[in-house]
Amino acid sequence: MFLNFFNIWYFIFLFLSVGIFIGLYFLLRKRSQTTIKIVLVSLMVGALVLHFMKGLFPPYSLNYEMHLRDSWFINICGANIALFPIMLLSKSKHLKDYMFYIGVVSGLIAICYPIDPILKGENQIKELIDVIRFYIHHNLLWYCPLLMVLLKVHTLDYRRVWSTPFIFLAVMLFIMMNQILQSELG
Repeated sequence: MFLNFFNIWYFIFLFLSVGIFIGLYFLLRKRSQTTIKIVLVSLMVGALVLHFMKGLFPPYSLNYEMHLRDSWFINICGANIALFPIMLLSKSKHLKDYMFYIGVVSGLIAICYPIDPILKGENQIKELIDVIRFYIHHNLLWYCPLLMVLLKVHTLDYRRVWSTPFIFLAVMLFIMMNQILQSELG
């Protein structure tokens, strides 16, 4: 396996990502709102657990400093993995709007432009579990918010869109604080 832009593996992962989303949609579309919410929260909590379990697999298991550095929430996707279960359980419509706008955009960008797995180069085979983890995480970033809206767990309102940049800035502050704590704690 050697993932690169527009080769067969790129399209296999892309079609698999879309296929799983369509399967989840058809599996959940006739379920109750409670069931849908339980499934979505379970998927996001599973992603959070997988985020911390990455230290068990190469390359993180081979490099302790890398494991400590990357187990924190060092980017927008990692922070969203941590915050989305809380946002999904909250009653705030503003947070759910943020989940939709930022989650769908960041997740789809990562899936369509998977630079992290591609930069692994020839190490992709050795780090196959990490490549799969990358796709699971970033797929869930767009699956859950999009399913939340398509299955009517949440209704978007253009009058609330003004709050999304402010929530985004707060999340970026959360990431910055994590970086500061990380650098201060070593």
